[in-house]
Amino acid sequence: MARLSQKAWNNVIIFAMLAMIFMLNISSFQSDDTDLPVPIIEEGGLLLSLQIDQNIIERAGRTWRFSSSSPQANNKAVDGQAGKLAALVDNWQRALVKSQNDVTADSLQSPDVVVVLWLAGERNSLVLPIKTIQQQTYLILNNEVMLLDFPTIEQLTQW
Repeated sequence: MARLSQKAWNNVIIFAMLAMIFMLNISSFQSDDTDLPVPIIEEGGLLLSLQIDQNIIERAGRTWRFSSSSPQANNKAVDGQAGKLAALVDNWQRALVKSQNDVTADSLQSPDVVVVLWLAGERNSLVLPIKTIQQQTYLILNNEVMLLDFPTIEQLTQW
């Protein structure tokens, strides 16, 4: 056995306790990225078309074109709405969601709004059922229920 003075043994015990405390709490020192919001449309993704219920907004050159199965909606949208359509699409490009554990997918079986996004370079569309529950907006993204963080549902569905 090593011959150490009482002062040296105290230092050994102190460092051993510090190492044990560090080992037990190492998970709290690591960054937890699950709380950070993530974009619905990945960075560099380009939105080509957007369908909100029966209303379709699609890229037409550098502008956006609106079409609907409802004649009243078509007449309403044609009257100077190009800037609002561009703002709506811009909101979708910047929309953020974050993980949550409060609401399950069963709660979104009857969504308030269904949005379909067509992205450049993607074979399939991205279908997003959206529902507002207790003033919080939830959507299903990649088979996971997410909480809409930015912008509000009104900024994503109204023009």
